[in-house]
Amino acid sequence: MSARRWAKFWWQDWQRDPALRMCSLAARGAWIEMLCLMADADPVGHLLVNGRSPNMRQLSAVLGCSEREATKLVAELEENGVFSRSEDGTIFSRRMVRDKAISDEAAANGKKGGNPNITGKGKRKVKGEDAEGLTPSLKANATPPLKHQETEAEADTERTLSLRSSERAQNLKSEKSKRASRLPADWQPTPEQIQFAVANQVDPIRTAEVFRDYWLGVPGTKGCKADWDATWRNWVRREDGMRPQAAPSKAQQRADNAEAWKSGVMLEGY
Repeated sequence: MSARRWAKFWWQDWQRDPALRMCSLAARGAWIEMLCLMADADPVGHLLVNGRSPNMRQLSAVLGCSEREATKLVAELEENGVFSRSEDGTIFSRRMVRDKAISDEAAANGKKGGNPNITGKGKRKVKGEDAEGLTPSLKANATPPLKHQETEAEADTERTLSLRSSERAQNLKSEKSKRASRLPADWQPTPEQIQFAVANQVDPIRTAEVFRDYWLGVPGTKGCKADWDATWRNWVRREDGMRPQAAPSKAQQRADNAEAWKSGVMLEGY
């Protein structure tokens, strides 16, 4: 058994790791117990006790559950890709193996005078710089870069924020294009606007002149509109609503009153 060692535990990596989140609470508890065994194993990161891979009966004793339950929990962890197996079937933690490789390489660099990436003695070629998380990809390279890898969830968050920023910028650009503007000094109603006025029984020529003079005379931002077509339609509707109704003739009033007397109702305005 190797000398007891400590290791950094990234709390957010554990909470956000998608492979672990797909596992039950019991399976996650079994995994942390297995990691404790792997930390003391030789090589580090492999599920070994005294250099041998424990069987399910032995592992169930460590986990404090039945052999059947241990088999079920290990199968759940493996199904969700939490761990990998070596060629001889030994369970190992990809993250722990990589962290050990980082530690060994840092120690070797220290004996040589420091990290060559910092001292300028050489540039280390780094592979697989994609964000990994607590449970690295099954296809990932066994030797990670010499820096803390952010979780996959953190990387996804950054990509989401970047997309949202891009969308926000596009929305702002679209909003700018729809900002209110003043009515052009040479404005004339379009054929569609004229047709709308005629359909509402409003004189389009006279109404357009009043419309143009009014809005050109409105000062400041009050004279700005985002949609002049909609403003024209509302203006026409108002003109239509304000058109005075023709008063009934005297003869019509007398006829209406006569009908009202017959029905017993008295009308006003005679």
